[in-house]
Amino acid sequence: MRTYRAVIIGGGSAGLAAAITLKQNGIDDILILEKDREPGGILQQCIHNGFGLQTFKEQLSGPAYAERFIDQARELEIPIKLNTMVTHMYPDRTIEYMNSEE
Repeated sequence: MRTYRAVIIGGGSAGLAAAITLKQNGIDDILILEKDREPGGILQQCIHNGFGLQTFKEQLSGPAYAERFIDQARELEIPIKLNTMVTHMYPDRTIEYMNSEE
């Protein structure tokens, strides 16, 4: 069993932003679990502008906004397990998940 300091369930913009913030604040032992085949969440479907004004100081489409977070997570080498479904969370903070690779 592997132990992480932070496990984030969901690789959408909120999960990616949380992981990035943790990493930038000195927490290196992070894992993101994402059920889909790519990170970015629902923003990948929001093709209109209006995202990013507060965070990136420019108007971005949903996919462009998500891509900024994805790029930052990759640059910071934050591991993301894709196609991974969380099946149970135990009171002791153990997280059970499944994917086709493990």
